[in-house]
Amino acid sequence: MLTDMSVWRAALPDCNISTQERPDGSAVLIVKSADGKELRRVLPNDPKGAHQLLRRVQLDLMLAKGQAPTREVIGTIDVSSLPTYNNGRLHKTRAASLWERRRLAMKASAHRGNG
Repeated sequence: MLTDMSVWRAALPDCNISTQERPDGSAVLIVKSADGKELRRVLPNDPKGAHQLLRRVQLDLMLAKGQAPTREVIGTIDVSSLPTYNNGRLHKTRAASLWERRRLAMKASAHRGNG
């Protein structure tokens, strides 16, 4: 876990960084920027997730300040796994699957009408 605050302070030098213990034993990272913005994020258990969180916090702070994100921050964000509440798989909603079934049904009826 990336709980070494010196790493966070080096990556975010203009922010006040602290952690808060949660009842389940995990930790919440609290980042307060100089302009008063505050971000709270749960620290993940794996080092890869912690480094992704660091990049995501940097991106969120840039967007909150109205700055354009730098290539170095955007390029290191892993887009293959989208964040979810429980870090589980993403499932299609009923509405999305309904539209997909309608689209497939329309394609099938169009092929039957041409043949």
